[in-house]
Amino acid sequence: MTYKDDLEKLRRESPLNTEENNSVEVFTKEEKSMTLWQKISLPFVRNSFLSVLFFVLLTLLWIAISHTIVSAVRGVSRGTLLIFMIKDTFFMVLLAAVMYRIFCTQFANTYHLEEDNKKSQEQAKEWEAIQHSMMETIPETLVYTLDRNFRYTSFNNRHKYSMLRLWHQEIHIGDCILDHISDEAKYERLRRDLERARNGEYISDTEKFGDNDLTAMYWQTYYAPILDEDKRIIGVSCFINNITSLKQSQNMNLFLSYHDPLTRLYNRVYCEDLFAQLEREPILPYSIIVTNVSGMRQINDNYGRQTGDNLLIKMSELLTKSIKDNGIIARWGGDEFIVLLPHVDEATTEALANICKCDFSGVTVNGIPLRAHIGFATRKEVEKTLPDVLRSAEHMSTQSRL
Repeated sequence: MTYKDDLEKLRRESPLNTEENNSVEVFTKEEKSMTLWQKISLPFVRNSFLSVLFFVLLTLLWIAISHTIVSAVRGVSRGTLLIFMIKDTFFMVLLAAVMYRIFCTQFANTYHLEEDNKKSQEQAKEWEAIQHSMMETIPETLVYTLDRNFRYTSFNNRHKYSMLRLWHQEIHIGDCILDHISDEAKYERLRRDLERARNGEYISDTEKFGDNDLTAMYWQTYYAPILDEDKRIIGVSCFINNITSLKQSQNMNLFLSYHDPLTRLYNRVYCEDLFAQLEREPILPYSIIVTNVSGMRQINDNYGRQTGDNLLIKMSELLTKSIKDNGIIARWGGDEFIVLLPHVDEATTEALANICKCDFSGVTVNGIPLRAHIGFATRKEVEKTLPDVLRSAEHMSTQSRL
């Protein structure tokens, strides 16, 4: 590239190079700041061959002038002068060849360094674009990275807006994340987790926002150390994922594993697990009430299963109203419900059973009267198991049908 090309490039990059000023000669700041010597020497610095050629011409001129002057002063013969001029010229040409070789090698090295630098910059830009894309396109995820002093080295917009919403402060690269946390408890918790990650630990933590399990939000945070090529820890990365839908699904699966989906009461699996636990830790007295909806099969056949389901739902509501907090209500199966009453004696159990009978009386669902049979039993000795008590209550319920 010649000096003229450099000037043209500077003109093109100049902010003054507009279509309106094309007719006016514009000089950039770089051109105006160049000295006369820089303007003269720039072409020779850019072109090694031109530099050596200029050196050769200048040296030949010096040899011709200096030898002519010396021969005139000393009276040297023309033949001797010619020999000296040839000798010096040969030496000069040899020196010029060595200089050209050195220039070419240095310029080649410089060129390769510039090319490597350009490639490194392009790769850095590509990686920066990939990193930015990864950080911004992960749905419902907050991402940021910190150096060893917990200063931001990168973050995505979700984290930026989250910090602005929570702490009313805008974050920037180079800020210490701890400086933006005003809550003392959360400050200490975050500082502890970041220090553990900086020491090489991989940390996962789940935080719940809201008291209602149905509307609460769950966020899972991952802290991990950032390692360089030599496996040295140079920072900390953090990923915060919104796992609300996953957590709600888990809660629903857990709920359905121990609850009846129709009545939302406890199911048989829960009761059997509770029976096993109570056999290891016996409670006295322990009473059980059993109630059945009468004629459920005929109701389903004649009026449809929806009417039968409505009767079961109504039964669960009446039991919940009658028992209140005195025991645990569960749907044992089909049309049968049980009430588990720990630390309740036989007299109190009979009173609760009578309350249930009164609440059931006169109740209709879709024009169908609710008829139920109730039985109860109480464990008074440790030797008697809860399944035995349940069978006794079921037997009493069956007898009440007859």
